[in-house]
Amino acid sequence: MTCCLFDINETLLDLAGLDSVFFQVFGSSTARSAWFAQTLQNAMTATITGPSISFEEAGQAALTMLAQRERVQLSEADRHSVKTAMRMLPAHPDAELALEQLRNTGARIVALSNNARELVNAQLSAAGLRAYFNDVLSAEDAHTLKPDAPAYLQAAKAIGEKPEALWLIAVHAWDIAGAQRAGFKTALVSRTAQQVPSPLAPPTVQGPNLITVIQQILTIESA
Repeated sequence: MTCCLFDINETLLDLAGLDSVFFQVFGSSTARSAWFAQTLQNAMTATITGPSISFEEAGQAALTMLAQRERVQLSEADRHSVKTAMRMLPAHPDAELALEQLRNTGARIVALSNNARELVNAQLSAAGLRAYFNDVLSAEDAHTLKPDAPAYLQAAKAIGEKPEALWLIAVHAWDIAGAQRAGFKTALVSRTAQQVPSPLAPPTVQGPNLITVIQQILTIESA
């Protein structure tokens, strides 16, 4: 049986849903991109150096750092607004159709996010996608964060499959690299010009949207 693990933030859900909140707080919708990039940097730094932190902690620290850079007085209400908006992100237009196509083949569909499991469930439910998923997993179960290999290996163990039998689908080259290190097959979705493959860890398949990527995976799995 084909088993696909999906990254959530940016891969299935559109972080542009945060833009209005960041505009209210920072006066610029582009602040959202700077915040998420800093969140990822914080998470990866902690993963490399220790001690382990949650992805929420990485995001809250990134808000503090961004506010200091922009000389913005960040209130608890501002922080709450960001947290609330993270739970209500819209799905990308190609997400539901791709998941439906995959489900119709009998494939097992799993969410694997750096976010806590409770948040992922809330996000998928709000976006109307939760019913497509057999399982929702968090990298935090391995006391680390993606792209650390144990995050993917813990997911494989939870599913009860060998890593080489699993696919990881993401828009981030660093996520692809981590999954490959753990032995997964990988699919990179390149919706934007910034979402390019790393020559250090080229994905198994690549496409401009989820539907194209799913079709490639199903072709390989049926061969």
